[in-house]
Amino acid sequence: MISHQPRSFDAVLGGKTPPPVGGLVLGGTLGVKTRISSPISAQRRIALVEALKYGEIGLNLLVQRLEDSSIAVRHGARILLNQRSPQIIKKYLSQWQQYQDFTYITSLDRTDSRPINAIALDGQFLISCGREHSLRVWSLVLGKQIYNLSGHTDMVTSVAISSQRKLLISGSCDRTIKVWDLSKLKNPEILTLTGHHGYVNSVALLPDQNTLISGSQDTTIKFWDIDRGKNIHTIKGHTNLVNAVVLSPDGRIMASCSWNTMIRVWNPLTGTQIWELIGHSAKVWAFAITPDNKILVSGSKDKTIKLWDLTTGVEICTLDGHKGEVRALVISPDGKTLFSASFKEIMIWDLTRRQLVRILKGHSGVINAIALSADGLTLVSGGEDGLINIWAVA
Repeated sequence: MISHQPRSFDAVLGGKTPPPVGGLVLGGTLGVKTRISSPISAQRRIALVEALKYGEIGLNLLVQRLEDSSIAVRHGARILLNQRSPQIIKKYLSQWQQYQDFTYITSLDRTDSRPINAIALDGQFLISCGREHSLRVWSLVLGKQIYNLSGHTDMVTSVAISSQRKLLISGSCDRTIKVWDLSKLKNPEILTLTGHHGYVNSVALLPDQNTLISGSQDTTIKFWDIDRGKNIHTIKGHTNLVNAVVLSPDGRIMASCSWNTMIRVWNPLTGTQIWELIGHSAKVWAFAITPDNKILVSGSKDKTIKLWDLTTGVEICTLDGHKGEVRALVISPDGKTLFSASFKEIMIWDLTRRQLVRILKGHSGVINAIALSADGLTLVSGGEDGLINIWAVA
């Protein structure tokens, strides 16, 4: 009797079943078309990445997957199209840019449950750091870790990305800052900066993509020249550890906070202080500055969010509603929407009306970090529960 099953040496058209040991998966556009139509969503997600190799045909396959039955597949197709052919995505933006429509997509497949300290997004990639000495790089399309960056000798606390230069910056409790070249798979570490005498709690990049700012447990804020690999300026205005630093989009304003209730606003180009903002009743954890550089948003252990006028140094209003301390903030690219993370919940606010729009639930503990994609359509959160959750406009 003739068997219709593949033998160990047969070629197999990729798609519904894995190949036999020693068998081959048929490549080319036919194989991709078959895999991208597989009933298994994980295989369709893999085929999305493969489709990029086939020019116009591949782009058309990605466009078709924008209507996929799996939200994870639709999300992956949108990420890849936005990177490769943003003009295709533009016609869909009006229907997607409704921030109250954010939906849970998936949780990344982690092998441990150590808490997440910080996260950063760069196109289709996500970088996370937790209570460990290394950083993890993930594919948002596949939902899987693709490599690990090792080099720090203590817990990594903070990350920043230079998308233009493909550089990743990391700060650590080992008192160092490391610079990594994300275009290199082998030996990506290119620089280690030393000079802080305490934990490095926060890092940020100026728009020139070469000047790095760090805030430390040693109470200082340091400015570094990446190309020269040296400290170029140090600010010693704080009397307690520096918990966070943030820069305005144009790089002309910097805010910093310590474990007291005061927020300091600086001119990073001159190192001079502009304002001292007092209003929170407990330590400040997080900052965000609107794209027009006019409003600073702060989140505190006192469970409140405050908006500050950066022109006058005056408090504009207070947003209440969180049940726990506000640990992370991010503002949408158009400046209209604020995301705030606290205990178990992410709140979405209309910044124009100063009103709560929606609450996202998916964590079982404090959420330490959130990041928003450049198009404002993908939100990532990481928390004490060890989860990294992906949210997107469906």
